[in-house]
Amino acid sequence: MHLVSDFDGVWTDPRAEADAIRDLMISRLIEVTDLSLERVKTIFSEIEQEFINNPFNYGWLFEGNITAYAMEDMYGRNHAIAIAIWDNKPGFEESGLLREAIVKISGDVDNFANDSFRDGRNLYRETNRSFLVPQAAEVVSKLRERGYKMTIVSNSKVTHILDLFEEADVSLDSFEVIGGARKFHLGFVPNVPETLDWQSAQVSLKRPHYLELLERLKPDAVIGDVFSLDLSLPIYLRNNREGWRHLRAGLITQPYTPSWVLGVEPSFAQEQGLDPLLDLAAIVKWLDNLG
Repeated sequence: MHLVSDFDGVWTDPRAEADAIRDLMISRLIEVTDLSLERVKTIFSEIEQEFINNPFNYGWLFEGNITAYAMEDMYGRNHAIAIAIWDNKPGFEESGLLREAIVKISGDVDNFANDSFRDGRNLYRETNRSFLVPQAAEVVSKLRERGYKMTIVSNSKVTHILDLFEEADVSLDSFEVIGGARKFHLGFVPNVPETLDWQSAQVSLKRPHYLELLERLKPDAVIGDVFSLDLSLPIYLRNNREGWRHLRAGLITQPYTPSWVLGVEPSFAQEQGLDPLLDLAAIVKWLDNLG
């Protein structure tokens, strides 16, 4: 049994760190404007509510296309907030002022979002040391005991992942870690449709770097917390390619998991190969049942 696992949101709870990055974005904006902290916080909150009310109109953009919807991923939410300010959508009286502030700070919106992510993560980790979820050591031990193969495939750097496991005193010996997976990267992929129709969403499928990794690794199961980034492509392969029919996808359900992912009736998702998992601890029993 070969498991491909995402990292952030599966082995970690990303909410506090993502909120710290968002707070850094806010503090940088008020430093170069006359706006109050309270007003900018209110604007950010209203943008997030707009994301919730209209989940398919906003997202983390890659070259102008939505690679993940705004509230699927907490780090992507921050990028989507920056884009919403830049595009004046939704509009605020202060939108022009905030766009000018982004230019002063970073030159353009992508640099602003990326710089805030990098600097916010570094600042957060200077004062916080416990990142892996509490079940991490036990799950790694049980996977190893059962002889399951695991490859962690993440957009994060390998050193970032290994450092967090080392700080938690959890050994990843015998398991593989692949960083820089670029699951967010959209590009040309032959014989793959533009999107996957899922519940009420249309999810981008043309992820060349992630597809290359999946085809090389040939997993039996894939788990992640972000449907668009982690699970849409494996589910497409399961339902459309020879040799993939046995694959199951596991969604680590989080407080931020959008309702449209599983839908009102979960039977559709399960028929397509997607199983909801309460947390990391649930994956061992899930894999046992698949085996």
